[in-house]
Amino acid sequence: MRGERRETLERLDGELVEHGGVLLHGPAGIGKTFVARALAGRRGDRGDLVLSAEPGEAERDLDHSALADLFRTVTGDRLHMLPDPQRSALRQALRREPPPPGGPEPVALRLAVLSLLAALGRDRPVLLVIDAAQHVDRASAQLLAFAARRLDTARVRTLVTETTTPGAAPAAGPALCPAAAPEVVLPPLSFPEVSALPGHPELPHWLLRKVYETSAGNPLFALELTRAVATLPEPPARDDPLPLTARLRALVAGPLRDLDPAVRRVLLLIALDSRPTPRHLSLAAVAACPAGQGHGSVAGTDTDGAVATACRAGLLTVTGESLRLTHPMLAAALTDCPADDRRAAHALLARAADDPVERIRHLALAATGAEEPLAAALASGAEQARRRGATKTAARLGRLALERTPADRGALVAERALTGAQLAYDAADYELTRELAHRVISGSATPTQRVQACILVIHASNQALGDTSEVFAEMLVSVGDDLGLHAQLHYARALRAHITDGRTALARLEAARAAELAARSRDRTTELMALSLQAFTAAVLGRADAGQPLARALSRPQDSGLPGGHNGPRAIKARLDLFADRHEAAAAELASLIQRARDSGTVEDVIFLLCASIDVDVRAGRGAQALASADEVTRLSREIGVCHGPVLHSVALAEAAGGDLARAAALAREGVQTSLSRHDQIFLPLALCTLGHVQLRSRDTAAAVASLERARGIAERRGIVDPLAVPWAVDLAEALVAAGEHARAAALTAAALGTAERLDRAGVAASLHRAQALRAAAGTDKNGIGQAVASLHRAADCHQEHGLRLEHGRDLLALGSVEWRRRHPTAAGAAWQRAAAVFRECGARTWLHQATAELARLERGEDGGSTEGSLVHALSGTEYQVATMATAGATNREIATSLFLAVKTVEAHLTRIYRKAGVRSRTELGVLLRRSAARPGARRA
Repeated sequence: MRGERRETLERLDGELVEHGGVLLHGPAGIGKTFVARALAGRRGDRGDLVLSAEPGEAERDLDHSALADLFRTVTGDRLHMLPDPQRSALRQALRREPPPPGGPEPVALRLAVLSLLAALGRDRPVLLVIDAAQHVDRASAQLLAFAARRLDTARVRTLVTETTTPGAAPAAGPALCPAAAPEVVLPPLSFPEVSALPGHPELPHWLLRKVYETSAGNPLFALELTRAVATLPEPPARDDPLPLTARLRALVAGPLRDLDPAVRRVLLLIALDSRPTPRHLSLAAVAACPAGQGHGSVAGTDTDGAVATACRAGLLTVTGESLRLTHPMLAAALTDCPADDRRAAHALLARAADDPVERIRHLALAATGAEEPLAAALASGAEQARRRGATKTAARLGRLALERTPADRGALVAERALTGAQLAYDAADYELTRELAHRVISGSATPTQRVQACILVIHASNQALGDTSEVFAEMLVSVGDDLGLHAQLHYARALRAHITDGRTALARLEAARAAELAARSRDRTTELMALSLQAFTAAVLGRADAGQPLARALSRPQDSGLPGGHNGPRAIKARLDLFADRHEAAAAELASLIQRARDSGTVEDVIFLLCASIDVDVRAGRGAQALASADEVTRLSREIGVCHGPVLHSVALAEAAGGDLARAAALAREGVQTSLSRHDQIFLPLALCTLGHVQLRSRDTAAAVASLERARGIAERRGIVDPLAVPWAVDLAEALVAAGEHARAAALTAAALGTAERLDRAGVAASLHRAQALRAAAGTDKNGIGQAVASLHRAADCHQEHGLRLEHGRDLLALGSVEWRRRHPTAAGAAWQRAAAVFRECGARTWLHQATAELARLERGEDGGSTEGSLVHALSGTEYQVATMATAGATNREIATSLFLAVKTVEAHLTRIYRKAGVRSRTELGVLLRRSAARPGARRA
């Protein structure tokens, strides 16, 4: 169960506990039975006795059938506890003994049901699940209503579902629930939830969205629609209606069959009109009069009367001048008619439309073949829609313009395919972008058009440039001697080198060449984009001249489009400001860019810029804001049907800071797999860094070291030097300390610290000093521990000065652990209290949990002076694993093999463990470890 359904389940569970019952209702197919069963399973797992009944429509006339279903699992020994008259009456109702001619004695039967449920509830909580209350027979309903008003709702709870039409109140369910039970309308599924439904084939994103919009989030309808699509030899055309299964026709089209044909034809007009009004219908009827007849004609129809009839039938609602079918599935049923009928209706709507863009759309859908005048009008309409900011309408009209262009007009076909691809890209329809751009590449286009189409394919492939080899080959063929085309080619090659090949130095050179050629050909857009990429790659490579191309780009006028987006100069400046701990400047720049992207409707830019803002907010300690952005990023990326590497990385980062560590780990692993499948060398190491970070905090030290070493290896192969471009250094240093690899930790920290100081990365340098302090504190030298405390205070001051609140909290957390290790519980408690306050202010819930867990030691009365009480916590994660295995009888070689360590490393671990514990043998260590672990709260997570 995912997303909103999980939240609904949590809500229902809470309502059950608080009020003793819930009435869940909604339309047929919305998922009431699924949710009821899921909730019953949850309560059953918690020890409740679950009694359920799922009556069908055919059982409404069978007395006591729902009651018999409800009590089918209640054994005879429970019935024997009832007084004889009650037991006999109940057995008769349940058909466990023959009833008398007049049926069971009514009063005895009511008391029997009440007594039995009360007795069952005394043993353990009981949950009654009555699914489909509208089908409960009258006799059972009376008995259950009698019991519902009298039972102790703390012991016997009731979940009732009922099928209702939108806006209608439930009729049967309220009587079956306790008086305080709330009514909950089950909401439809969201688009991501429909996308995740099992049992349907992989559909193109546009088709999956059409299924969602047609089903309105009803899971039954969505599943049936995808099954119908699966039966087709090929997917339907974008403008064709979705096919219906026989089951859907029975469910949805039934109310339409009894309508007068004229009313049905009016409803077809409403289904096909994007903004139907009574005026449109009247104009369409007038427009039909000159034609006289025709299968789809509404000539002579009383449209007002047809609307009134449809409203009385519950098929249509009227709000002011707006007409709306009560469910999108009705439109699917209405358009499930001969194509000639649909074309005739579109022709009438074209004649009635007062908006030129809408008129030309209807004309296109009424046409049967290619017509150049119509295609030209569609191209003009697409441009009008683009200027209005209606990107989806513009993309649709651009596609229709191409489809209506005669095939023998080669130059026009190429021009309109390229225009359509650009409009589709603006509308974030990347499937259509790639489809139309490939038509340009494979058709009779000019070299310029081919290169422009290749660029669109590259941008519409997002991070998956590994699949575009043929596009780069086509660019080499098509580029010719045109300087501008050469500039675009070099920029595309820079992107590929940067994203897919992991050749950062080559990407910088290609970007520089692209910028130079673009300047000579006066292609300002390509020049600005290339300068931005040149600046970024130079920065991550640690070059001193990184600021020059960015300054050059920012000195030029900035406009909308690509240079104003997520890879433009201002966005790159924000990223470099983040690297330099100028996070407030970065946040302000990103906020401005995000607002501009929202205003222009460029969804991809909104996604990427929000991802960048999450990185900034996490570093600055704004956990709640990062999570809110993560929610929006997730929603937007699913709506446009892409799985960006940055989305998984940034959402995992937000979860690790302010959400849930398990979810952060799952997202990071998904990010690793997605990046591997797309050959994405940018976000693969970032996903590994986030995964390693979560593993370190989850005390899975060996796994953390492995993940972070992989990230380090990728960064070094790419020549990346800046410690925040791929932030492996701090967490890897701390992981090595936790693993007892002190020599490796020292060497790594020293090298990374030199780089951080050379690049003036004060925040990273302070974090590396924290890692050094933890290494020093892990030894037995008292002077080293004292120096560690001083170093942690300096790191905390530095992070606080730079506004890096999350790192400041980590310093205080580490300070408390060191003070605890040197048996200063008061100082440890003060540091942990300060850390908790910082994390609480940051909204960093996962870190706050860690700080409060440390404080719980003091609340349990543990102190730093007790060797037994503090040994478990004094050992690092790997030391604890070595100690437990050693005291269980494992040899050093067996321990090394199991934990993927060298035998010498195990020996060094044992030496440190003996010193910390003050023992000389495994036997003494085992005794002390068992005593320590037995203390309340002493066991490790």
